[in-house]
Amino acid sequence: MNSPLRVAVITNIIPAYRADYFRRIFADSELDVTVFCQRAIPGMNLPSIHQTFGERVVEVRYTGAARERIGWQHLPWRYLWRHFDVYFVHGNPRVLSNVLVSVLLRLAGKRVVIEGQLHTAGSNPYFEKLRLLWWRLFRYVYLYNDREAERLRRMAGFGGATAIGMNNGLDQSAIDRACADWPAARLTQWQQDEGLSGRTLVLSCARLESKNRFERMLDCVPALKARHPNLLWCVIGDGPQAAELQASTAAAGLRDSVRWLGAIYEENRLAPWFLSAQALVHPGAIGLSLLHAFGYGLPVVTHDAGGQHMPEFAALTNGTNGRVYPREDTGAMTSAILAAIDESPQLGAQAKTLAQTRFNTRIMAERFKAMCLAAAGLGGRP
Repeated sequence: MNSPLRVAVITNIIPAYRADYFRRIFADSELDVTVFCQRAIPGMNLPSIHQTFGERVVEVRYTGAARERIGWQHLPWRYLWRHFDVYFVHGNPRVLSNVLVSVLLRLAGKRVVIEGQLHTAGSNPYFEKLRLLWWRLFRYVYLYNDREAERLRRMAGFGGATAIGMNNGLDQSAIDRACADWPAARLTQWQQDEGLSGRTLVLSCARLESKNRFERMLDCVPALKARHPNLLWCVIGDGPQAAELQASTAAAGLRDSVRWLGAIYEENRLAPWFLSAQALVHPGAIGLSLLHAFGYGLPVVTHDAGGQHMPEFAALTNGTNGRVYPREDTGAMTSAILAAIDESPQLGAQAKTLAQTRFNTRIMAERFKAMCLAAAGLGGRP
């Protein structure tokens, strides 16, 4: 290319966990990327960091209901129309401006990429069908992972589509740096200070709210202690269910076996907990927490109802990097946790390899560029 490919990304926000992804695509000399996004998503506690990228980001006003139930972004339509070669549009039709701008650009012969999740946990099936009808208008679809891309290509109406999975993940380099800051001697001393020496540590990391179903884990703890009397379940997170879960812990006589740690955000403070655990357990719908655990070499235990999970669940393979169980079977959940503890070194090694080689922000930036080139007719069919 003689000059950089001009790319517009029309999305809701730039969340903190995608900072490295955007740094990488902004730094690519073959791309000239501008993001159009709003300051925040009303009703959602999801920090946005778009202001850190200066002129690379154009902030637009949002009008609509909380949590994007329905809304509109006030985009600079004329500027968008004139200045870009490829357009990435967030594939949520509840933001009506997404639908209008994408359709108008497509009718004008512009190169449009729809970006989104093929399936979201708990989504309305009728609304999902409506969304996919809209997506069928476009030749290029940028999805959350390879499995979603493969499924889309097999769906009616998408046979000729170019679908690429970004393999959504986290900044693995930041996790690796945090691990390096905790060499064996320092980690051992920290474990002694925290009263973890000789304990079998199982970890959870998520908001304390009903959708994450942490009460199911409380039901498992007595049976887990029968095999591992020194078992300790540690939970990182806070939320509306905190008081209720802590009261249930006390009522069950499990205070010595369960520790509620509250919210921890800094990677260097999270690292020793992940490095000291044998498994991460998540009884609810799992998303990026899965890749976070994998980044530390920690196997994941969750239920097997794939349709109830976020797309990141595709990275989990039962018996390879984690364990799954039937969603409502407490006995099977206990057995899966015990198996993950017993197989933690082998499962964890596979989990870390996957996070380092397939699901991280470096891979995401590479996939973004591949889709840009494909949509512009410069890279063939990926």
